[in-house]
Formats: sequence, C-alpha cells, structure tokens
Amino acid sequence: MNPTKSILVVESDPVVQGWLCHVLRASGFSASAADSLKQALTRLGTDTSFAAVICDYCLPDGTCLDLLAGLRGYRGTRVPVLLTSGSWLQPLPGEAGLELLAKPFDASQMLAALNRLLLVSAPNNFAVNDSAPALRRD
Repeated sequence: MNPTKSILVVESDPVVQGWLCHVLRASGFSASAADSLKQALTRLGTDTSFAAVICDYCLPDGTCLDLLAGLRGYRGTRVPVLLTSGSWLQPLPGEAGLELLAKPFDASQMLAALNRLLLVSAPNNFAVNDSAPALRRD
C-alpha cells in the first residue's frame, strides 16, 4: 500500500463516514469526506489526486450510479469506485474499477476490496469492458 494514496469517502451517515476515514488513515491512506453527490462531484472535478472513491449507494441527493455518470462526464477520469450497499439488488455496470462491498462489512474486508480495486485499476492494469463507457472527463 502507498501511504500517499488519497481516498474520497462519500457517505451521508457521519458515524460510518468517520469510521471509514479513521480506518483509512490508520492504514496509511489519506482520507477526505463528502456527504452528498454534489459535494463528491465538486471535489472530484477540482481535485484529481484521488486514487479511489468509496461511495455508499444511497446519498441524500442521488445514488452512486449518479456519481459514476458524473465521473463519465469528465475527460480522463479513471478513478476506481468501491460501492457500498446494504440493499444492492442489481448487477454492477460492466466496468473495470468498480466493485461492490455489501454491508455490513469490517475494516479488513473494506481494505481488501479497496486494495484489489487499486491493483486492478493501476494505470498499467486498467481495462474497460467494451460494452461500458470508460470513466473519463470531457
């Protein structure tokens, strides 16, 4: 793990958000938080240093899928997303750099999923399913 990797946590529950940021920081990551879709898209649009995003499916102003759609609107954005949900019933979009982590989960499960995403989404390993648009900035 690289301690310089910055992770954006998009979670509206302040307890869960705080716990995720604490676990990330204790594991050597830099963690920033957003509690809404609008905040997350603003942060991602102005700060290109995020190595990954951890995003709850349900946000007060949209869903994680709305976040993915917003990311696709930015040219060059390939930030991987760890989707967390206690009620996900649909298949994931067919994109590299996207993984689902079912709630409840513990710190080791979250870190393992995040590290898998970072490994798979490394610049030399990033591949996009031809049937799904890439995450990019226009």
